[in-house]
Amino acid sequence: MTGYYEPELNAFTKTGKERYPIYSNPEKFKMKALSSKTRKEINKGALANKGLEIAWAESEIEVFFLHVQGSGRLKMENGEIIKIRYAGNNNKTYTSIGKILKDENKIKKENISMYTIKNWLYENKKEARKIMERNARYIYFEKYKGNIKGSSKFVLKPNISIAVDPKFHKPGTIFIIKEANNKSKPFLAIAHDRGAAIKGKNRIDLFTGFGKKAEKKAAELNSKIFIWKLKPRKI
Repeated sequence: MTGYYEPELNAFTKTGKERYPIYSNPEKFKMKALSSKTRKEINKGALANKGLEIAWAESEIEVFFLHVQGSGRLKMENGEIIKIRYAGNNNKTYTSIGKILKDENKIKKENISMYTIKNWLYENKKEARKIMERNARYIYFEKYKGNIKGSSKFVLKPNISIAVDPKFHKPGTIFIIKEANNKSKPFLAIAHDRGAAIKGKNRIDLFTGFGKKAEKKAAELNSKIFIWKLKPRKI
């Protein structure tokens, strides 16, 4: 079990030095040929100046993790909060940069977490973009109002909603989950979402909510678990 959350990024309505775009899906603007560009091609400007920018964030690294989370909030320079959510991808395979950093001995296996990955990227900015570009998958966003919903179209509930592999579990499936290595109590969870990195019948991603506390919980979640799938009783 890992965790995901809604991050908040400082953002701007106009481009500028050290500002990084957050894009709408080109397919929605009849630019299908552009929608399959790789992360590297997009970083080189493949989508620039085509009216696809929702906003520009102040950190390329935070934009990368926004892509991993799939939704978030943009705090604009005037104080306005814009909510954005997943609106498609470039149909490239997801590659875990955490695995890359582990395999290349840049971070020890036992130390891998969202925080250690972020810290490595910030401390190695000359290499950071090349590492991030090795994950060719790129996420597009759209603005929305109201509560964030998962792929099932149900509102995500902190510490209840989970992302699962739809090959094994249908949307709306209810689970009892128990962490294997501590004395925490079992809890109920509902399959409201799915994710590119969530593969296998025993792999889940718990939605922890919005804000710094949610970020901390999601970053530290990496637990072996027992899961029980609940099924309707036949009468």
